[in-house]
Amino acid sequence: MTEPSSRQLRALGFVMLLSPATRLLPGAAAREAGHAGWLAPLLAIPFSILVSLLVGRAMSKKEPGEGLGELVIRRSPCVGRAFCGLYALYLALYAGFALRSAASRFIYTIYTGASPLLFVGTGLALALIAALGRPVRLLRTAELFRPLLILTLLPILAAGLAQADLLELLPVTAGDAGGLARGALISLGTLGFAILNTAVLDTGEARPAGAMAGWCARECVFFSAIIVCVLGRFGPELSGALTYPFFALVRNTGLSGVAERIEALVTALWVLSDFVLSAFSLMAASRLLRLSLGLARGPSRPGSVPPRTLATCACAAAALACALMAAPDSRTLRYVSDTLVVWVNLGMCGALLLLTLRCALSSAPPSCSS
Repeated sequence: MTEPSSRQLRALGFVMLLSPATRLLPGAAAREAGHAGWLAPLLAIPFSILVSLLVGRAMSKKEPGEGLGELVIRRSPCVGRAFCGLYALYLALYAGFALRSAASRFIYTIYTGASPLLFVGTGLALALIAALGRPVRLLRTAELFRPLLILTLLPILAAGLAQADLLELLPVTAGDAGGLARGALISLGTLGFAILNTAVLDTGEARPAGAMAGWCARECVFFSAIIVCVLGRFGPELSGALTYPFFALVRNTGLSGVAERIEALVTALWVLSDFVLSAFSLMAASRLLRLSLGLARGPSRPGSVPPRTLATCACAAAALACALMAAPDSRTLRYVSDTLVVWVNLGMCGALLLLTLRCALSSAPPSCSS
């Protein structure tokens, strides 16, 4: 089987979201909604299901071998090509940010004072090798990684819930509505990244429109459980101030006196999520770049470098530039991580969602004037 299955796409989404979810959501929820922050992902459930239904309806109209990128271009040729090129650049830069963020986490938790260059270079080399392979290989890799990460995560969440002070989750008042709305939007943007972008590589047969709806609900509950553990242990003020609140939770959660070893193990295992996220971003960026330039289906000349290789290497070069230049210090990295990437991701996913909505609703033949 060379086409992705629904199970593989769900595994891919879970594994690649694990790193950004644990990095971003606990602190963001605490800063935006305080004690009520754990409710933010739950409020995002109906909207994430709506997004998954919309994407599913659009994908039901695709031709064999098409992903979301091909569908967008077929429905809106001119605008679609331009947007796919822009979105490819965004995904390439996001891959670089993911690598830089992973390097920072290693430095913060284990290798204090080390240079990020070694971590970025190693991570990019591995991600590039994976991105040059067939998509189904990355999907199968995510299937292998998922149970390992779940088995690591469940004891941490169980111990965190057992040691949480549930009074830190209250009160919830009407005054929290604005913060909860912003927190839900951030959760939706995190989940929307997976819903929309996995569809870029989904070239298999059309699936039922609600195939991802249950997965979206489970992911939001999972996000909420992480936030409950962090808020219950540290409270909203400290949770919002910590650089990596989830890893602070791991460090301070009593697990039979092996906290330091557990922290090192979790930090190492989270590299699996970083690898899948950066490799997927490069692979999707390469596909969209080739679609934008009209190179997706064109054969390469004998002895020449295939367009897919050239596009993937170009995206990797953009990722490297981003990783080296975007965050020269920890303060800048935190701004990029907690603010810039969050809202740029929401904007880009929102724009892709609008084009997807056009695909879902349109029944007229495409034209360049559209």
